[in-house]
Amino acid sequence: MVVNAAHAAPKLSGPLDGVRVVEVGVWHAGPAVGAILADLGADVIKVESLQGDPERLFAAFAPMTDTRNIDADGWTVMFELSNRGKRGISLDLKSDAARGVLERLVKGADIFVTNLRGPTRRALGIDYEALSAINPTIIHVNVTGFGGDGPLADAGAFDNVGQAMSGMMFTAGGDNPQPLNVLVMDHLTAIVGSHAAITALAARELHGIGQEVHTSLYGAGTWLMYGNLGFTGARGHEVSMNGDRLSRSPLRNLYKCSDGKWVMGTNHPEQEHWSTFCQVLGCAELVNDPRFHDVDSRNANLKLLYQILDEAFQTKLRETWLDELRSAGLFFAPVHSFTDVLSDEQALANGYVDDVDHRHLGTVRQPSYPIRFGAFNAGPTGPAPWLGEHSREILASVGYSDAEIEALIEAGAVNNAGEHR
Repeated sequence: MVVNAAHAAPKLSGPLDGVRVVEVGVWHAGPAVGAILADLGADVIKVESLQGDPERLFAAFAPMTDTRNIDADGWTVMFELSNRGKRGISLDLKSDAARGVLERLVKGADIFVTNLRGPTRRALGIDYEALSAINPTIIHVNVTGFGGDGPLADAGAFDNVGQAMSGMMFTAGGDNPQPLNVLVMDHLTAIVGSHAAITALAARELHGIGQEVHTSLYGAGTWLMYGNLGFTGARGHEVSMNGDRLSRSPLRNLYKCSDGKWVMGTNHPEQEHWSTFCQVLGCAELVNDPRFHDVDSRNANLKLLYQILDEAFQTKLRETWLDELRSAGLFFAPVHSFTDVLSDEQALANGYVDDVDHRHLGTVRQPSYPIRFGAFNAGPTGPAPWLGEHSREILASVGYSDAEIEALIEAGAVNNAGEHR
């Protein structure tokens, strides 16, 4: 047997091993750019204020609330997800001494990431103009609410603002907008931001230039909504977002099984699969029934049709239906709860979720990095840092002597409290 050398050889640490990232960001959309790059093997240095990223002490996101007592540890689930795999340093960037530290970090960096607003970036001297003067080849990634230009360029935003502006809140159907209970805009923006950083890094290798790149909650949202916006633009009017299950195609719909669990079907084109679907359900008589034999007749009789189909699905367990439907070549999947996903065999086999050693909780299962490389490892490389945990280590790595480090700490320019935990 010939073994693929790429699979036989030991994997290297990560595809971005050797890339240095400096991040000055808060909450999720900006810091998660750094977390993704860390998953890919980059050395990511998170620069926090002396008080720390506010996400350390904020546990409520929409209906998701961490009910544990948030204490001086400064840790929440979301902070961990936003900052895993990074090294941390805590600086008072309003002081000349701390800005000198940041300048040294930037000189040796490949990528700089921030989601602070324009006036704050300029006041702290971390805007592209200031940092490119220190390092002309720096990739400067700006994550904002609405983009780098226009009347809202310096306005702040959180996840639901991106959902609102992009049209996403009407995708559930109906006249009343409804936010999704997921940090979709924050994390999507982080994914887009990491894509921008890696693309600009590749462009630097090809063309020898650094540059500033922008992405935003609004921009990422419009990209995610490209189908909805594309149809609307092409048709010249709002497209229907009817959320009523009983108005949708029976081949692209949800069904509740006898055990109370749901399956979802997505089969195109509908007419091609109609006969097979009916036969698997034990409803072969529907195939030639004039009320249901083609798409138009089914659409005219959907209420009656769903009474028949829903009754059929109530006769068997979900796993039985999935086996039978899939064996017939139909595309059906279970509708998972979050707990289901974390224990799903397919997710585990592909490393989409994985067990990590968590210094607060022990071994816990967490979402991982969703891409596998033949020659490299990718995924969580360590926990989020304590506030200032690696301050001394990072300072030493950019040439500060022990005496200089002590002076910075004593002057209050640097917080190293986390290194003692």
